[in-house]
Amino acid sequence: MKQILAALFAFAATSASAEEMTLTPAMAKAATALIQEQGYNCPVVKMVSAKGQDARGAVMRAWCGPDDGTDNVYSDFTFKLTARNDGNFEIGAWQ
Repeated sequence: MKQILAALFAFAATSASAEEMTLTPAMAKAATALIQEQGYNCPVVKMVSAKGQDARGAVMRAWCGPDDGTDNVYSDFTFKLTARNDGNFEIGAWQ
């Protein structure tokens, strides 16, 4: 799973501006698991946008949605995913 997430965050780190990323099913599953492991309610990650770098590492915004096969997302289920410079990941509610 860490290899899949590393690939996802590598793209985010090279993105100069905010842009929507195309998620493979494996990337969506890995990002969902990462968010759920932190105790957040996220049925499935449906969309991710690269937000560039901050002091801690590469930042992405992830939108969760129902696990129903649609592209629907919950506007209030967004999370900040940060690939820290030390190789670990940080998850929090998007603010």
